[in-house]
Amino acid sequence: TLLDSEVQKTDGKVVGRAVDMVAGPGGKPQEVVVNLQGFMGIGDRKASFPWSAVRVNPQPKTPAITLALTPAQLQLTDRPKSGGAQPGVGEASPTRLPLIDATVERANGAKVGRVVDVLLDGGADPLAVVLDVSGTLEKRHTIAADWSALHFVTKNNALEAQIEMSDQQVDASPPYANDQPVRAVSPNPAPAAPARGAQ
Repeated sequence: TLLDSEVQKTDGKVVGRAVDMVAGPGGKPQEVVVNLQGFMGIGDRKASFPWSAVRVNPQPKTPAITLALTPAQLQLTDRPKSGGAQPGVGEASPTRLPLIDATVERANGAKVGRVVDVLLDGGADPLAVVLDVSGTLEKRHTIAADWSALHFVTKNNALEAQIEMSDQQVDASPPYANDQPVRAVSPNPAPAAPARGAQ
């Protein structure tokens, strides 16, 4: 899982925790957003780094993400600045969508759920998004939706994520639990219309 994973530099020094992933058009990961640790919680700030620097560590009990950064990019982690996040961190635009807390809708604008995590494979490719689909239910209900089922579209001058899942498909989806095997759901494609003149 991406959210709250420990992030280290290649020298093994832990610099913070992952708090978001920014996707671009077509759903290609562009940046990882890291909450860089200050001293005893003072001076914490968010910074984004190119997704190309992300390496996923599959071994348990190690920081989940290593940032393979250039010396110029490393200076950002070594020089905490006051004033919070870098400009643009956390803002959606026509070419970028911070995923954590993003709303995923159907093409007609109906809400399916809210992104609460992203699941990655060992090559740092996104496999699925974890959606909170509780709606008006009292009990929290989360599901994992296959990354390939997401569509990224520009709407109202901002990039948005969409998935075509009916309420029935959402209700029938197996619940996601981070200590259980992941069963990512993908909406069934619409049945193909029979070809004209088919016998």
